[in-house]
Amino acid sequence: MADVLIIANSMIGDVILTTGVIGEITRRHPEARFTVVCSPATRLLFAALPGLAEVIPLIKQRRGGHWFDLFRRLGGRRWEAVYDFRSTVFSRFLKGPLSQPRRATAAMPEHKVVEAASILGPGYPPLPPVIWMTAAAAADVPPRVGAAGGSLLVLGPGASRIGKTWPAARFAEAARYLVTPGGRMDGALIVVTGGPMDKAAAEEIGARLPEADVLDMTGADLVTTSAVMGRARLFIGNDSGMMHLAAASGAPTLGLFGPTDERLYGPWGARTAAVRPAGVTFAFGKTSKTVSKDRCQMEELSVPEVVVAAQRLLRA
Repeated sequence: MADVLIIANSMIGDVILTTGVIGEITRRHPEARFTVVCSPATRLLFAALPGLAEVIPLIKQRRGGHWFDLFRRLGGRRWEAVYDFRSTVFSRFLKGPLSQPRRATAAMPEHKVVEAASILGPGYPPLPPVIWMTAAAAADVPPRVGAAGGSLLVLGPGASRIGKTWPAARFAEAARYLVTPGGRMDGALIVVTGGPMDKAAAEEIGARLPEADVLDMTGADLVTTSAVMGRARLFIGNDSGMMHLAAASGAPTLGLFGPTDERLYGPWGARTAAVRPAGVTFAFGKTSKTVSKDRCQMEELSVPEVVVAAQRLLRA
């Protein structure tokens, strides 16, 4: 049986945007055993990948020591194919029938889903992201979520950088418009998602909505979060891994944008939309250069702008 190596991206959102392509890779090699190298944060996304043999979480070390350890582990094996979504130097030294590992490239700035498809060949059509999970995992949601049926408003108030983060108080205000009597999601359960670092935002949202039913799921694993998102009537969140997880899970998804470009990073899917502050211009560029680590750059995005965009998506 042949072995195929997939070197996945490290950030949650970046990995999710490649999952449609990874699914096609498994179909191209139907008899293969797949080894996936990924970050510890994304390993559960591959737990139900068809043909999976092994997931190797890559823990960063000083001076690139993690790559040397990985080569000692994998360098002696012969691979039928290597798909390197990170375009690493490491993959060039692996053994296999292909002269070079396959890499995703972009001739010009384009959406990351489109760019990911290029690993399959020039001009290959984009493939929508997917989340692999078992039937048991899809059914394993908190009792309050199960009881709510499809009346779920899911929020994603976190992001990898403060600059991309809309204030938690505004998430609460937008949610109030939607779930209070007369709103388009009257009585919906509000579910707040994200990592452990987003717990403070979840607590603020809950404190500002004492009259609403709010469930804090920050810190839950990605598969459980995806199972909940798949039942949602609407997701509202910052440009983040949670936003891409929601869209890939099938939730109608509204992404909130400011210093990042939705033409490259917007939620992908038929029932998705992006909103940014009207009349405000940002100088887009590499995230590390243009998105602040410690200053909010989303203040200009108003609650009415988000609510109107959410209502439009709910009507779609």
